[in-house]
Amino acid sequence: MLLRHYMSVLFWFRKNTRALERPGTVYCRVTVDKVDYNFATSVRVHKLEWDAQTQKVKGRSDEARISNQQLQQLADGLREAFNILEREGTYITPERVVACYQKPQARTQSLLSVFGLYIKQREELVEAGQLPAASIEADKVRLNLLEKWLAEQGLSEMRPQELRAARVEQFVQWLRAGKRKKNYALKVAQTFKSVLSWCVRQELLDTNPMEGFQFRFDQPELPVFLTPLELVRLWFYKFQSEPLRKVADLFLFQRFTGLAWADLLAFRASEHLAPRPDGSVLLVLDRQKTGSRAMITLLRPAREILANYGGQQLPVPSNQYYNRILKQVAYLVGLDKHLTTHVGRKTAGMILLQDGVSMTIVSRVLGHRSISITEKYYAHVLADTITTEMGRALGMATMGVSGAVARPFLSEFNDYLATGTDGSAADWGIFS
Repeated sequence: MLLRHYMSVLFWFRKNTRALERPGTVYCRVTVDKVDYNFATSVRVHKLEWDAQTQKVKGRSDEARISNQQLQQLADGLREAFNILEREGTYITPERVVACYQKPQARTQSLLSVFGLYIKQREELVEAGQLPAASIEADKVRLNLLEKWLAEQGLSEMRPQELRAARVEQFVQWLRAGKRKKNYALKVAQTFKSVLSWCVRQELLDTNPMEGFQFRFDQPELPVFLTPLELVRLWFYKFQSEPLRKVADLFLFQRFTGLAWADLLAFRASEHLAPRPDGSVLLVLDRQKTGSRAMITLLRPAREILANYGGQQLPVPSNQYYNRILKQVAYLVGLDKHLTTHVGRKTAGMILLQDGVSMTIVSRVLGHRSISITEKYYAHVLADTITTEMGRALGMATMGVSGAVARPFLSEFNDYLATGTDGSAADWGIFS
């Protein structure tokens, strides 16, 4: 037995709150199974000209007659759209009724189809060099997640205008039930909001149904980083397996450059290294994730690692393989820390800040789109840096703090490196 739906159409007046002396707007409320959807009609009248009981414009003037004809045609058209959807046997919402009436072609566009169109347009921006390719890959992953969720809910034909806050909350909970973190789930939902805003610009929607959705992200977890001694242990450890040594070297290279895995994969010395008149070498690379430019002086240990692999590029494996081998590396070296490709990058930023490099420079080194992103991830390091720098300038006793001022990380690393237990270490002479 088919489920019966019930629809009603009601017109109501909304005054002009910005200028009370000017005409207000007649709105239409479509209700399907006790769910409402309101939208503005083209009828404009003064408050005294509107009859709320009959839902018509008062009087017998030509203007009143034409306005009432427009409202009647709108009501008839909406009821016909409702009948069409009932005959199709699909599920019905007030938004779908209005879409069927206003834009017959738009009702054939599902949320999944417009998401696909959104990605296609963004691919053109990638080809034009205006958007990083990694953004498209992330969009495709999120589209696959949305497709899977809609299929499980029996909503594969959901229209864009039906993605209300309650649906988004359900999707976020579904992702979290799949052991994905809250912030990741909310980032995916943010993409949906961007898609719906794109639909508005393409005139597929009148308004964005997610416009008022609040994204309440958790504070980012404190990044894991290694001490100078731990880095030296990683540097000197004699791995019996070549893949383990390669992964350890890649991790160290990330530590000295701040490059992400995707940036390591794209790195080519001939394209991204620029010798300077003073003998230093500058690494300049547009980040794969954001397209923002990362810029850092290539430190001597990083140069040594690059030279060990031919001097042009590094043997970068897949991200999954890299992270899996890093777990073995940490175990063998005796590091009781969860190492990932991102830890090397985060360590670079943290150590630079700890050694007194300004937040602005660190943001540039890491290729963040704005300094606010850097501040979000390294706020706790900045607080430590303030204490350390004031302690150096004023003295810990003056500040009422016990203990010595912490040594710069890179100076400490250099000392450990110069006194390596295997006797082969050299003093790079660039950290002090």
